[in-house]
Amino acid sequence: MKTIVVLGMHRSATSLVARTLHSEVNMGTNLLRGLKDNPKGHYENVDIIRLNDKILAKSGGWWDNPPSEERILECSGVFDDDMRSIVSKEIEKAEKMGLESWGFKDPRTCLTIDLWMPFLENPQFVVCYRKPLDVAKSLNLRNNFSIEKGLRLTEIYNQRIHNFMTKFLKNDEKV
Repeated sequence: MKTIVVLGMHRSATSLVARTLHSEVNMGTNLLRGLKDNPKGHYENVDIIRLNDKILAKSGGWWDNPPSEERILECSGVFDDDMRSIVSKEIEKAEKMGLESWGFKDPRTCLTIDLWMPFLENPQFVVCYRKPLDVAKSLNLRNNFSIEKGLRLTEIYNQRIHNFMTKFLKNDEKV
């Protein structure tokens, strides 16, 4: 069973990518419904959003105030049962649907992916990048964030993706 993980900053077309994948990949049994800013849906598993929020809160931050990587890694082991349960449920659903893969998308995962990795079977990553200024403008419209805050958040998320993918690719070469 493959695990498809969509990584990308908020407002970076991750919903579009997840929606496209959803026809062939179980992207979740409890998906966040469409909202005013994303009427076709986010294709985000609500259970994963809630767990990522718990991880970020325990680490002293939030999606728009990311804690350090070190603080997040201090949560290693704390949420293992929750992660294992979510992954098992989604794999089981994918198998019942006759699918060969399951996946998820939640931009917060850019911050928490290291904690999820031990539970992901055969992980495959789709990374979404959008010009930082375009992300910042979109966050300004949706959340009333200053352009500076949007640029700073985009830089943090993109750096975390880069850090993770660099580690992941180095580990993959050793296999």
